[in-house]
Amino acid sequence: MARISRMRSRGSPYSGGAATLLKNGAVVSQTKPSRALYISTCSDWIGSPVTDSPLDSRQYSGEYPSISGDLSPTSGVASADTIRFEAFTLSAIPSAMSSLTVLPAPNGWMLDLVAGTNPSRPVLNIPEAVENLVSLPRMLKNLGDLILSPASKLKPKGFAGEYLGVQFGWRPLIEDLTKLLDVQSYVIKRNRELHQLYSGKGLRRRLKFADDTAVTVTSGQYSFATTTVTLSCSLTIKRSQWGTIRWYPTTPPPYHPDDPRWNLLSTRLVLGATPEAMANGLWKVIPWTWLIGWFSNIGKYTLAHSWTVPATHSAGCFMSKAEATWRSAGVSWTNTKGGSLSHSGEASRVARTRSVSTTVTAGENMPYLDMFRLSILGSLFVQKFLPKKWS
Repeated sequence: MARISRMRSRGSPYSGGAATLLKNGAVVSQTKPSRALYISTCSDWIGSPVTDSPLDSRQYSGEYPSISGDLSPTSGVASADTIRFEAFTLSAIPSAMSSLTVLPAPNGWMLDLVAGTNPSRPVLNIPEAVENLVSLPRMLKNLGDLILSPASKLKPKGFAGEYLGVQFGWRPLIEDLTKLLDVQSYVIKRNRELHQLYSGKGLRRRLKFADDTAVTVTSGQYSFATTTVTLSCSLTIKRSQWGTIRWYPTTPPPYHPDDPRWNLLSTRLVLGATPEAMANGLWKVIPWTWLIGWFSNIGKYTLAHSWTVPATHSAGCFMSKAEATWRSAGVSWTNTKGGSLSHSGEASRVARTRSVSTTVTAGENMPYLDMFRLSILGSLFVQKFLPKKWS
C-alpha cells in the first residue's frame, strides 16, 4: 500500500449533564448544554514504506468540570422549590483551551538540531577558554576594586559595568571550570554515543528547544431567581518542543571499541580540539557575535558540518506539544435555604504536531526580549550613552 495522508475525527467524550428545576418533585424545566462541537482530530500518514511524516493531532479527553447535588432556592420563588444538578457543566470550554496552539518552530531549526546532536560536537571551547584566561587578571583587579571601594560601583555606569563583567566574564569562566572538573563524565557519555553510532542501528539523538507553562483561573455561573452558583476552575497550559534525528557512520568503526584511540578521540571531541570546534570558537570570540546569535543561528554552521567523526544524518523531525488541563477547583452558591453541591472533573486537550525537514540552513528569528536580554541591553545603554558624570 502506497503511503498516503489521512484524516480521522471523533466526537466529544462528554455531553454536559443537566440542571433540572423541580416543584413538589415534578420536573418544571431542564437545561442540557451540549459539548458535542469539541471534536478530536488527527491528520497523519499511513502505508509503506514507513518513513517520518508530518502529524497534526488535537485530542480531548477526561470529564469536563461539573457540579452535582440539590439546592433549595430562597423562599418566595413560586415556580420551583429545588434545583437538581447532575454532572452539570456551567460554562463552555475556555477559549484558550479550544483554540490551543503549539509553540511555532523557529526558522533554521534543522541547523540547530544537526549542530546540537552531531557526534563531533564539542563540549568545551578552546578559543573562549583562552579569552577567559587572558581576561582573568583584569577581572580579578575589578573584583579587588569592588571590595576596596564598593561605593564607586553604586553609580549607574559602575553597576552596569560590573553586571556585564559577570555575564561575559565570570559566568563563562565558571561554566568552563565546571565542565573541566566533570570532563571525564562527558568523555564516558561520548564513548557511549560512538558505540551506539557504530552499533548497526545508528545513533538516535533528541534535542530540547523550548517550553513554557501558564496557569489561569476561570469560572462559570448558573442563576435561577436570586440563587447563583459559581464553579471555579484552574486552566494550566504546558507547551514544549524538541527535535529528533538519527546519525549513521560513513566509514567502518575502529578495529576494537576499547582501543585507547577511541577514548582519545572522545576526549578530543569533548575538549573541542578539532578544526570545526576551533572555527566555532573563533566565531564566538569575535566582538558582538553574541548579539547576532540572538537573531540568527548562523554561528552553528561549522558545528553542523563537523566531520571529525565521519557520519551522516537522516531527516530531522521537529515535534511540538501543547497540553491544556481544565480542572474544577471549588463551588459556591448564594441565596439558598439548604442543600449541598459537589464538584469534580478534569478535562484536557492535547495538541501534537510533527514536521520533517532535510534542509540545513541558517534561520532568522526575532528574539523575545526576556529579563536577561533586557538587562544586557540596558547595561550596554548605560555604558555607552549616559553622560560621564554618571561614571
